[in-house]
Amino acid sequence: MYIRPAATATDDGLRYLQIFDSQLGWLCSIGSSPQWGSSPRSNKEELQVEYRNKVKSSEQCWNEPWNRESVRAYIAEIEIKQVELPHRLLELAIESTNNRVRVPVAGMVLQGQSSEYVRDIIAENDDNDAFIYLSYITSDRRMAPFGKGAGARLISHAKDEALRLGFRRLCLDCWRGNDNKLIRYYEKQGFRAIGDFEVNNWQGTVLEMRL
Repeated sequence: MYIRPAATATDDGLRYLQIFDSQLGWLCSIGSSPQWGSSPRSNKEELQVEYRNKVKSSEQCWNEPWNRESVRAYIAEIEIKQVELPHRLLELAIESTNNRVRVPVAGMVLQGQSSEYVRDIIAENDDNDAFIYLSYITSDRRMAPFGKGAGARLISHAKDEALRLGFRRLCLDCWRGNDNKLIRYYEKQGFRAIGDFEVNNWQGTVLEMRL
C-alpha cells in the first residue's frame, strides 16, 4: 500500500464521492445507517463540483507554504497481480503494468481550518494551538478486504505530514452514534474526544491527537 497526491487527471474528486457511496450498504449492515443516510452522493452535481475543486485546490497549493486556506488530498492505493483481483473490481484499477494493477482503496483530505459546524468546540484555527484538520478519511468498501488497514495507514501519513509542516496537533470530527463505534476506532488510532455537537439532528464528536 502506498499513498499518492489526489489528481484531477484521474478524477479523484469524483472518486472521493464514489468511495463515500461504497460505505452506505455496509454502514446499514452494522446499524450505522444514520451516519450518512442511504442516498448516494456521487450522482449529485454540486458535490461533484465541490470535491473536484478540493482536488484542484490541492494540486494548486501542493508546493506552496501551508496556511489556513490550504487543502491537500491523498489517495491510498495497492498494487496487486491482476489475476488476484476479482473481475468485478478491475474497473476500479487506474493503471496496469506487467500484469499488475494499481487500485485505489481509500482517500483522505487535510485542510488548514476546522469545518464551520464544529467551531463552537474548535476555532477556525488558533495561532496559539495550531492544528491540521482531517476533513475526509474513508475507505472503499468495494475493495474489502484488499484495503484492510488503509485508514490507519492514512492517519499515520497525516501525522507525518503534520510534523513535517511544523504542526503538533491533528483534529477531526465524526458521527457518535451506534454506541460510539467510530469514536472508539479513532481513539485506538491515538485521538481523544474533546467535545460533542449536533447539526440538524446529526450527532458528532470532535477529536484531537497531540503529536
